[in-house]
Amino acid sequence: MAHCSAEEAEDTCGGTVRGGSGVVTSPGYPGNYGNQADCTWILLAEPGDTISLIFTDFQTEEKYDYLEVEGSEPPTIW
Repeated sequence: MAHCSAEEAEDTCGGTVRGGSGVVTSPGYPGNYGNQADCTWILLAEPGDTISLIFTDFQTEEKYDYLEVEGSEPPTIW
């Protein structure tokens, strides 16, 4: 799992992170983020490593928000 502290994530909306474990949040979490926010997180791992995504609080606004996970064949969208 990638590493990004909650403090880093609050000030930014997306980025590239690498590490053994951590937390990624949207700006203003646990409050709402601004309209038209475009948050893209890239999680990097060494070849052969596994990235696990565990969601403890996940909400989207229907018709506007989505989660896309790439790195699998084919990419998966939820």
